Amino acid sequence: MVVDFFGINSKQIWPENIFIDPVFNFEFIHSSDIIALMGKRTNVLIGQDIFKFLKKKGIMTLATQSSKGPWVCTVYYGIDKDMNLYIVTDPNSIHGKDMTKNNKIAFNIFDSHQKIFEPKKGLQGSGTIEKVKGIINLTKALALWHKQNPGVEKEITIKEVIKFADTNVWKITPKYLKFFNKELYSPEEYGIWKA
Repeated sequence: MVVDFFGINSKQIWPENIFIDPVFNFEFIHSSDIIALMGKRTNVLIGQDIFKFLKKKGIMTLATQSSKGPWVCTVYYGIDKDMNLYIVTDPNSIHGKDMTKNNKIAFNIFDSHQKIFEPKKGLQGSGTIEKVKGIINLTKALALWHKQNPGVEKEITIKEVIKFADTNVWKITPKYLKFFNKELYSPEEYGIWKA
């Protein structure tokens, strides 16, 4: 019997009189492959999927809330290895004032060129936001932001951030992420990551 899965031809490995059940005999297969086959992905694997997606993007829609109601804006972001997101924005903007008073935020990140009939890919999330403080933390955060959004390194510098009150670096700590990706999460079409 020849069983071909994962690009392995069992005839080359096992004699024909030995039956290999491709569904239940996984001794030589990596655990992440098993999880993917079963249609279930762990929080860690979903986090890795999301991280790869976030590294390819750089713009988010950010939602804030004040006593006057909700507000939405578009901002550029950078990302660190722990999936914290960093934005640079004016604390006197509507969303800047909202974030100063209420650190709970929501956001989404997607490719706006997706066609409606294509498998959708996008991220919805919520978490908290805070101003980045201290020269070392500011320098690291701004470097991450520039890495994701190259081209303005000479205009938005650490000196500018420290000198001018209209430019602050903020850190978003995600608590909940919903990643739409039909290719990875069929049939549900999305994966959930929680901090």
